[in-house]
Amino acid sequence: MLRKKMSAKTLIKDLAVMAAGCLITAAGLTMFTIPNHIAPGGTSGLATAIAVVVPLSVGLLTWLLNIPILLASVRFLGPFVTVKTLIASTLLSLFMELLPKVLPEFTGNKLMAAVLGGILIGAGIGICFLRGISMGGTDQASILLKKAFPNVSSGYLLIICDGIVVVIAGLVFRDLEVFLYSIITVAVASKAIDVIMDGMNHARVFYIVTEKGQEIADELNKCMENGVTLIPALGTYSGKKKEVLMTVVHPNTTIQTLEIVKKLDEEAFTFMSAATEVHGKGFIHYRADLSGKEE
Repeated sequence: MLRKKMSAKTLIKDLAVMAAGCLITAAGLTMFTIPNHIAPGGTSGLATAIAVVVPLSVGLLTWLLNIPILLASVRFLGPFVTVKTLIASTLLSLFMELLPKVLPEFTGNKLMAAVLGGILIGAGIGICFLRGISMGGTDQASILLKKAFPNVSSGYLLIICDGIVVVIAGLVFRDLEVFLYSIITVAVASKAIDVIMDGMNHARVFYIVTEKGQEIADELNKCMENGVTLIPALGTYSGKKKEVLMTVVHPNTTIQTLEIVKKLDEEAFTFMSAATEVHGKGFIHYRADLSGKEE
């Protein structure tokens, strides 16, 4: 049974994100990589190569290649993760079947196709990752392999899986260009995933050293709705008692935060640093990771 019941709101969000991510990924595949025989890693890349020798569509082959991974996922990751992956992989394959009927294929420039395909594929996967959703393929396979090789990083295992797919595609097509362009697509997709994962959850940490800590904290709580941590401190040079305020803000509220601090204490010493993977109220957080661990 599922580890916990999902609320209707959470389920709707998951399905909406799943549909959007699969649609974007399928667009990258059907418009750019598949028409140019580029294998972007994953089961879709392997299906692109197999479709040359097997009279089945890439979308259907992608879904069929995910079946063994889903069966293993039930055993090692549990039904909660597997059900989401099954829905996502089915949506991806369905979109891959439907989109060629409405979207044009780009075959003018293979390098551009590799880059644009990688951007769309990575963006779609990254959007799903934000909700702890996998479309199956090599990302799910790497998680399963992690169970057998716990001392090897998931990222390294994913690179190995995608690398094997790219090599197979190069051998099937017997074309060095296919191999090289596939590497470009995988690299671009990986970068796009990083941008989505980090960029959507990026913030700045403010450290404010002041003698008016409570006053500034109250104003920040009131105007910016920021949580503030107040830490008693002692200025070793001046010997005066001070407070250190620590707060995490969105990048677009940096100026407003500085203005509040300077308005209340022009002598305050302020510095900030970039922060990623910010979890908690007011920031994007991951509902679940891809290994099936719940919040």
